[in-house]
Amino acid sequence: MTNDVAKMLTVFEGLDPFCGYVPKGFLVDFLGVLTDAKFRAVWGVDPAREGGTEVATTLPGLDGGEGFFEAFSWCAAARDARDQYTMITLGACYGLQAVAAYRALQRLNPMPAKLVAVEGDPENYAWLRQHFRDNGIDPDRHWLINCAMSDSNEPVLYPVGAPGSGINNCFSTNHRESRRIYAEQLAQRPDIKDVVRNLIRSGCTGIEIKPFPNLAFSADVKFVSAMTLADVLGPFERVDLLESDIQMSEAVVFPPAMDLIRARVKRVHLGTHGAEVHAALLQQFLELGFAIDCNYEPNTHHDTPWGSFDVNDGIIIARNPTFC
Repeated sequence: MTNDVAKMLTVFEGLDPFCGYVPKGFLVDFLGVLTDAKFRAVWGVDPAREGGTEVATTLPGLDGGEGFFEAFSWCAAARDARDQYTMITLGACYGLQAVAAYRALQRLNPMPAKLVAVEGDPENYAWLRQHFRDNGIDPDRHWLINCAMSDSNEPVLYPVGAPGSGINNCFSTNHRESRRIYAEQLAQRPDIKDVVRNLIRSGCTGIEIKPFPNLAFSADVKFVSAMTLADVLGPFERVDLLESDIQMSEAVVFPPAMDLIRARVKRVHLGTHGAEVHAALLQQFLELGFAIDCNYEPNTHHDTPWGSFDVNDGIIIARNPTFC
């Protein structure tokens, strides 16, 4: 049944939330995952005021909004895993999803695991490796890839900057019209020779953008390497959890790979970032026979017997019934 919150809540049964000492400068979640507070500074967290004390956490509730459903996916995928666990996260940022999914596996159903995290921003990528190490995971034993997700392997224009914000994607910056506008802007620059020199040497256009006009985040548009979802899925016969938060790039990344997802992926947790994208991807999952455990459109409010919550990005959790 879609959006069966009562059933979702049972996935946390028997799981004791973390209670213990948290080092200075760190945050902790219910699984005991430590997060360097500097990763959250862009959202107003003051690292100097975090940690250095005993902390008692609670199990996820609906008041956590989208975070509740992310935690459900981590725990459900962990409970369903058999023999060897594989988790892929696209738009990994500093690695929240990968490390939490791994910790859920350790707590609920320990087994060998491979984590795959794809992140296009270089500073986020450095934080990703640190986040693994901070939680006792050797990043060199997993696949951490500093690359953008796209529908081809052609280099893409990508906003580099604002680490920790989760704004980075190649959907809007790489659009044909966006490229035309950038080209015209660069052609009018009085320092065009320096611009071309930097473009050839480092892929940097010198264009700064504000991906979200109502937020203070800014980023520099650069050319970066790109992978397709087929590239990422290719080495694996079975993926227990495919998580994606690529800020509208799912509109171009997912459709070409749907048949491969049907063949190899047990569970998909997808942020959709737009009503049209949400509807189109939901229809594709349904046509391929996926069971839809969760379907909440972007920018919606919901009241349930277990609490109220808001959804910003949009959520689809699709489960492949052909995998036992």
